[in-house]
Formats: sequence, C-alpha cells, structure tokens
Amino acid sequence: MGRASARCLAPLLCLALLGCFSTGGTGTEPPPPVPPESLPPLDFFDYKKLDPASVSIQPEGLTVEQSWVLDLYTLFHSRNYKAFRLVMQDEAGQDRIGHLLLPPGDGPFPAVVAFEILDGPHDVSEGMAKSLVNRGYAVARLERRALDLPHQNNADVVRERLREGVIDARRLLDWLVTHPKIDPARLAAAGVSIGSIQALLLTECDRRIRGGFFVMTGGNVAGILYDSSETPVREFRDRMMAQRGWTTREQWVSGVSDFTKPVDPLTYASWLDPRNLLIASGRFDTVIPQSYAQELWQALGEPRWYKLPCGHYTVFPFFWWAIARGADHLDSLLRKS
Repeated sequence: MGRASARCLAPLLCLALLGCFSTGGTGTEPPPPVPPESLPPLDFFDYKKLDPASVSIQPEGLTVEQSWVLDLYTLFHSRNYKAFRLVMQDEAGQDRIGHLLLPPGDGPFPAVVAFEILDGPHDVSEGMAKSLVNRGYAVARLERRALDLPHQNNADVVRERLREGVIDARRLLDWLVTHPKIDPARLAAAGVSIGSIQALLLTECDRRIRGGFFVMTGGNVAGILYDSSETPVREFRDRMMAQRGWTTREQWVSGVSDFTKPVDPLTYASWLDPRNLLIASGRFDTVIPQSYAQELWQALGEPRWYKLPCGHYTVFPFFWWAIARGADHLDSLLRKS
C-alpha cells in the first residue's frame, strides 16, 4: 500500500476505532421475573407444526447469490463446510426455499436461524451464514417473503407478512431440531435490518431459541414506518395517510399501532434475558434511526449494544466486524462448559 493510500485510509480507521463502541452489557445477576399477568399473549404466533419428513434437502454450491463480495469472501476463507438447498411447505402448502450450511465434523453443532433484509438479493443473510459457519455454527436461512411495499396500502398486510416470516422460521425449527448434526439445545437467531426484527420476534415467541444478535435494529414498528427515510416505506406511509385523511405523525402512530403491535419486538421484550442478546445500530442511520435502537435497548433490559459510525447502507465496512462480535456473543451463550 502506498503512502497516499495509507493517508486516505487513516481517517477512516480512526473513525472506526473511535466510533465502534458498546453500551450496556448486563451483569451476572438474572433479571427479576416478570409477573405472568403483565405479559402479552403470544397466540398471534401459533402455527401448524411441520412434518420434518416433508422437507426436501439436496447439496448445492457453496455460494448461492451472484455477488462478487460473497465470491471474494469464499475465496479468502475456509471452504470446507457443506451447503444444502431446502424445500419445505408453509402452512398453506406453498413451497418455501431455504439454505443450510454445516461446518466440517460430526457435530452436533450449535445452530443459528438467519433472517434477510427488506429487499434485493439474499446476499446479506448468505454473508452472515458464511461468516458464522466458519466459526463452527450451522446456519439455516429461508428466502424472504417480500413485503412489496410499493403495492401495499394497508398496515395489516405488513403485519401478516412479518408474522408469516416468523411462522416459516418456527416450522423450519421443527425440521432443524431433528437433524442429526444439529444440537437442539443450542439454537439462536440473527438478522439485519427488518430481518433483525423478525429474528427478535422468533426469539421472543419460540423457547427453542436461546438468544441471538440483531444488527441495524430497532423497536416501535409504527414509529419506524413513519420516520424511516427508505423510499418504499415513505411512499407506503404517504399513501395510507392520504387514504385515511391523516395529516400528523400522531394520527399515523395512533392509527397504525394496533396493527403493528403484534409484530413489534417491544411488545414482548420483557420476556427475554438481556444477557442472551446483543444489538448493533448505526449512529447515522435514517432508515431505522438510532432512537429506535435506544428504545429497544431499554425495553430489552439494556443488553450489550454496539453503536457503529455509519448509516444503514454504509454499514458495509463494519458488517463483518459486527457479525464477528455477534459470533463472539454466541460463543459465550452456546459454548459455555
């Protein structure tokens, strides 16, 4: 590297060193128990269990998505894991496509259910899976159910899509816990952006999940839908407000909260032990503003929280670092002697 390149990179490295810091991290004492009568019902996530024998599995290439980033990562990292394509059915009998990575060895391995971002290819969850399998974790992920916000006009559709993604993951778990190379007592969830919200919901509603890590995350779905700078989200918000004659943020939050509360991780946050969780957010994020990460952090009981010096779409320089910190957290959660 030349001197000019080094001078150009120096400010970025300094920013990274100064900006990536964590808040919280709970002590060794468990949180006080929450009175059962104060907990919201979780029957919203009740589902029809999957017959594990109905899942089809076959080997596939080590890289699924067409991505030079994934190709480079695969080139420079271990490639001795095994990859499989899954086909399972949802509750309506429609095919859902998934992918499984298994580390080398006999197992049984701790496993992570990984969730994808809102839109685009599935390279974020695949990148996460590649990083985690190289840390010794089996990783299962399903291809997303698209929210298709440009064509939606009702908050209940968004709610149902988020619910369906969580139910799909619960059915995936029904199969995963029967796999001879998976340890059913060591399961976690992880996700990025909207995937982090679904991963949290899975952690909250399914006791097979011990904990997890959640990147570029936040709570208060109604508020996020109003304040997000994401173009499809803003257009969805504006269409709904025009149809209903709403003109203020207060009207939006009041009108939408009843729909979004069942798929808001804040609703069930008190169920979780903060020691089992790690969150990360972007200090300059305008898609899920950091104020919503703050709200989630407080509701979850102040777990460890990494604040990254980036926005939502500028997280890439810190992505692998954040996933590595998530893997460190999983090591402490799932690999204790």
